[in-house]
Amino acid sequence: MRSQTGVPGRAGVPGGQIGMIQIARALPPLGTEVSLFVGGPRMAYFAGLDDLDPRYLRWPTWLDTAIASAPGGVRALGRRLRRRRWLAAVTALPEFAGADVIHVQGLEDAEALLDRVDGPIVVTHWGRVGRWLPTGTDARADELLAERISRIRAGARIVAIGQAQAQALTDAGLPPSAVIPPGIDLEHFAPGDRARARGTLGLPSDAKIVLYVGRLAADKNVETVLSAFAGISAKVGNSRLLVVGDGPFRQDLQRAAARLGVEASVSFLSFVPHQQLPAYYQAADVTVVPSNLLETFCMVALEAIACRCPLVVTDQVPEILNDFPDVPSVSPYDVAGFQKHMLAALRGELGPAADGRVSEYAWSGIARQYADLYQTADRRGGGETSSR
Repeated sequence: MRSQTGVPGRAGVPGGQIGMIQIARALPPLGTEVSLFVGGPRMAYFAGLDDLDPRYLRWPTWLDTAIASAPGGVRALGRRLRRRRWLAAVTALPEFAGADVIHVQGLEDAEALLDRVDGPIVVTHWGRVGRWLPTGTDARADELLAERISRIRAGARIVAIGQAQAQALTDAGLPPSAVIPPGIDLEHFAPGDRARARGTLGLPSDAKIVLYVGRLAADKNVETVLSAFAGISAKVGNSRLLVVGDGPFRQDLQRAAARLGVEASVSFLSFVPHQQLPAYYQAADVTVVPSNLLETFCMVALEAIACRCPLVVTDQVPEILNDFPDVPSVSPYDVAGFQKHMLAALRGELGPAADGRVSEYAWSGIARQYADLYQTADRRGGGETSSR
């Protein structure tokens, strides 16, 4: 079977992009020939993941930033033009016409391809679902949305990446054909020697390190971690907070660190290539996930668990808390709760979460689930197209 995998990208931590690339890497041993197409900025993030020889449609990060910050009408036009460019590029590939299965990232990208594809599209929706819910106040807009949803249901095999997202999709009128979680490369994200990892990253061997990995945006709630860290830094000597990521709140967070008096102990790092992330988890005393909105899935938490790094999360990561119930969790703005668990980790009193279920997320098993789904979405084989 030949699969054409399209991975459109945007600014931000490209978790969905990484997931789609890892699916593509894991499929060939199962007899699926994969052609991979990646669009977006931040291509350096994929260093070390190019063994599939993907095709790229590159655009600069500043273009995404300009589109996102533009007035409403201009922003909508920019997004349409960006998607039109991606659509033209991916459908022009020789592999596109010959593919048995088309697999894309995101409902909007599947919708854009429906006019160009004979037969069903497989779509893994990695994001939240709010934009697919009716307004309840604009009858015309809700009518148009219902038409879009009906069209996607008729032409796509939708994959949710977690049970909470599956319920949200169902509530939006887009019930998924399957729930398949993201996977993890267990040979790459694995326990390691802390001293060696710190030496590789140039970090002090005796520091007490708190780690955050992710976008710097409102829904990631990093300022709560800054506040918690400010409260414990005086109690734990030589403590440091590493913030790995970028986003629209970067400058606000840097100002918050200065206001809290911890700017000298907080390091803001730019995006780190995916292949280099394990060293950060191996080097850290604790990883924190402070999200204040429901996460469709939390790869950072899973990566930390696989690397045997102690972890503190909020109650907004239900998939992780369901499978790893011994991970301590707090409400999103519970500064005292974060301080309690962070202190315990920095003092060696909070160990790694039990990782007995991590093996269930190996990409080989995840890819097998996709290979089975592809049999129902074969454009040549007349697979049933409805997601219902």
